[in-house]
Amino acid sequence: MRIAYLSLEFPPRVYGGLGVYVDEISRQMAALGQSISVFTPGEGGLPRQEVMGGVNVFRTSPVAIRDGLDIFLSSETLAWGDGLRFLEDLISINLQSAAAIMDKGPFEICVAHDWLGLWGGMAVKREGLPLIYHVHGLELGRSDRPNQQIVSLETRGAQVADRIITVSEAMKRQIADLGISGDKISVCYHGVDARFFDPQRADPRAIASLRRRYGFAEDDIIILFLGRLEPVKGVRELIAAFPSVLSRHPKARLLLVGRGSLEAWVKQELQRLGEGCARLVTDFLPPTDKMHHYALADICVFPSIYEPFGIVALEAAAMGKAAVVGAAGTSGLAEIVQNPAAEKPTGVHVDARSAEDIAWGINLALEDEERLLSWGENARELSLAEFTWQRAAEKTLAIYKDVA
Repeated sequence: MRIAYLSLEFPPRVYGGLGVYVDEISRQMAALGQSISVFTPGEGGLPRQEVMGGVNVFRTSPVAIRDGLDIFLSSETLAWGDGLRFLEDLISINLQSAAAIMDKGPFEICVAHDWLGLWGGMAVKREGLPLIYHVHGLELGRSDRPNQQIVSLETRGAQVADRIITVSEAMKRQIADLGISGDKISVCYHGVDARFFDPQRADPRAIASLRRRYGFAEDDIIILFLGRLEPVKGVRELIAAFPSVLSRHPKARLLLVGRGSLEAWVKQELQRLGEGCARLVTDFLPPTDKMHHYALADICVFPSIYEPFGIVALEAAAMGKAAVVGAAGTSGLAEIVQNPAAEKPTGVHVDARSAEDIAWGINLALEDEERLLSWGENARELSLAEFTWQRAAEKTLAIYKDVA
């Protein structure tokens, strides 16, 4: 098949799970003999066109459309402020990408990843190209104050698309709440590169170096959070929970890795926890460094209040680490991590809106060191059995073929 992807993220522009997914799934599709073309923004000295891992990459830069467009915008849209420039650039990129798809084709199908690619996707749909809307998350869950224009765009995209693919059963239920028939929505889990995220690959010298860099003692218990420092990720609740963890486990140390709007607040709160109890790392971690941070951890905590899937939990699992995860509401994490009541537990489910519940979950996990290690072994086993990129690609390709 000739397949066109519309994605705001693609290497080297990768900011989160969306970029990781599009990178991995496109290369897996190419490995399955499919012709994949990714239409994505470009900047700086990036080539306008190249082949990466068997994937055709077409990059475009935004053309300023604001001088004429602003005249027609509503007061609601103008209220975006600085975000308005992002919106106009995004529309420009989408329309150029849509034109490029029609020019570089013919393609058999177009896949728009999240609302960020919907303008281009719906444009080529009007030209007769089947459209799949790949939902990685919804505005109603991402924000405490959802932008109703984005909500309307996501709803329109779901209505117009020939099929919707999403990342978890929890997300399928949320999309269905928009009035979309469940028959139109397919669930395909992400995968993880378990050959790369493999505890056997971790270099003990690199782990020791990280321990020294962060001032952790050999017998410290390292609790790792890796993700964006945003309210939706449960960072505030995790920090509020940590004193209760320290009271039960004085050697516990909190390692936060990420950046976001809460960065200044997090730095202030960590000072209140006391010297040496917690560290914040805001540096971008190359893949090998990320792998060694997982290896350093005794347990991972991802207390997301809203998490459509949660690739970090899958990476941690592949590294043989148990996890405490937010599982209330829309949570793909609850489908990745198996609770203590399961036949082969891999972690603990908590209500991420409750600092007390997060503390309970961490303390439960840390009660028995031998049990914690066995949970990690179960997690690695589960990632190898259920969450491979090849399996994700094969299931996704079957849907593409059905739609085409």
